[in-house]
Amino acid sequence: MKSTLLRIKNSFALALRIILSIGVAAVIIWKFRYLQNLDVRAFIDNSHLMQTILTLLGVYAVKGVTLVVPASLIYIVIGMSLPVTKMFGVSVPLIALAVNIAGIIIEVSVTYLMGVILGGPFVTKKLKATKYGEKIFDIYEKHNKSSVFIMRIAGLPIDFCSLFFGAMRTRYLPYLGMSLAGILPRVILFTILGDRVYNLVPMKYVITVAAAALVIFLVVSTIRYAYKSAKSEEAFGKPAYTPICEEKRDIIIDTDISADCDDAGALAITFGYLKKYDTKLLGICNCTSDPYGNAVIKAICEYYGLDEPFVGRHTGAPILPDNSKYTREVTKKYCRYESSACAAENETEFYKKLLSEAADNSVTVITLGMFTNISAVLNEDPVLFNKKVHSIVAMAGKFPKGKEFNIRIDPISAANVLEKYKGMIVFSGYEVGKEIMTGFSSAQENNPVYDCYRLHTGGGLPHLNSSYDLTAVQYAFEGNSDFYGLSKPVKITVDMNGEMAAEKDKFSNRYHILRKADPGAIAEYLNRMLTEIPVPLTQAQDTQDDTAVTQ
Repeated sequence: MKSTLLRIKNSFALALRIILSIGVAAVIIWKFRYLQNLDVRAFIDNSHLMQTILTLLGVYAVKGVTLVVPASLIYIVIGMSLPVTKMFGVSVPLIALAVNIAGIIIEVSVTYLMGVILGGPFVTKKLKATKYGEKIFDIYEKHNKSSVFIMRIAGLPIDFCSLFFGAMRTRYLPYLGMSLAGILPRVILFTILGDRVYNLVPMKYVITVAAAALVIFLVVSTIRYAYKSAKSEEAFGKPAYTPICEEKRDIIIDTDISADCDDAGALAITFGYLKKYDTKLLGICNCTSDPYGNAVIKAICEYYGLDEPFVGRHTGAPILPDNSKYTREVTKKYCRYESSACAAENETEFYKKLLSEAADNSVTVITLGMFTNISAVLNEDPVLFNKKVHSIVAMAGKFPKGKEFNIRIDPISAANVLEKYKGMIVFSGYEVGKEIMTGFSSAQENNPVYDCYRLHTGGGLPHLNSSYDLTAVQYAFEGNSDFYGLSKPVKITVDMNGEMAAEKDKFSNRYHILRKADPGAIAEYLNRMLTEIPVPLTQAQDTQDDTAVTQ
């Protein structure tokens, strides 16, 4: 039903555009001789000047709302149209200059107010879809207080920038002052240019070019609308997040391996998905201070055939430095040289190296722990992170509200990421994976993932654990399915006690996963990947215990 209504709406709007284009073209053809001989200034002189000025200021207000008419064109047209003043024997377009300056104040104020009303998430999403969006964000991140003047003097689209600064709640009076300072040189230049065009170029040629340009604009805009309508109908009903199985992207894993064994399980199924969907793992970063976690990451990577993984580590204030039941023992068993196995790259250097080498919008970061590492790199280089990272899929939070371990341990970083990361974040909440019990029902020798589960859960077989992290990896790769759906967009807030809350917000690009299938069915699916032995066991693996190091 909704798709039918969308089709009807698009068809009706397209028909109106076609009728308008034909009508305008017909009027131009019908009245072409009259338009060619029209003396614009004489026409205005014979009418009420103040009425004309108010009409032109109204054009500026409409421009601020529509965001489509080039400002320079208006400056020139007003410079051409309004009467000039004689000063020392020279014609000066003083009235036109005054109207253009007043119009600029109206325009930047109207669009600024629109940005305030629409809000940050909506404006951010719209700007990112334009060719100027990234440039606006880059200048704002680098220059902050002076960014208004820099964008204005650089000639970036006035209305897009005004919309952005309104959404950012920039103080109005400094914003207005810097806007005028940056735009005024162009206003003066183009107003004078318009006056010179009127004096030097015969009006019939100006009218001919303007009429042809108007018809071409209407035809092109109608064709573009038809194309966008077809795309919108094609995309209708598709989930907001595009999984990696449908759009190949590289991935980075950020894990709190050591606190729970499901991080090891999540790494295991990641390798299954990498092979299944032929995509690339750029690196794995440990967001805890447990050095043995780095070694376990390397042991699991080696088990799945990745001999030299690029591993990062948290270097800030200690987080869970000795909170694991398994990392030390697994390190002793699988790592020949403990010092090299536990070494890893500084977290910010880790991200900066990987992202600087990646294509724009080509990376999905899957977080299985706290947001500590991501927050650090967003503080140091937010432009790089926002430019390269397509999306974050995070095991974090409890929906619709509540406290959850990964948020509670470092709520400041969670709040910082929600504020500074402009792209999409999909959360797999505590409630999604809690009842999905995965693990091992039989022993597997020399499998570091099995040993993580065995040591963490204790007791005898089966060694099962909740699948908090596995669901995040599964959704990142496979998205909506018989197992999962996606919530409506939500605004997510985090307080300093680690309490998370989600409220519906149609302009947001934050979502959380909804579990649709029975937990047992999802567990069966995940266990097939988790327990699959990737390569035949070798004699070298069988004897690793003999050469393992001790603390």
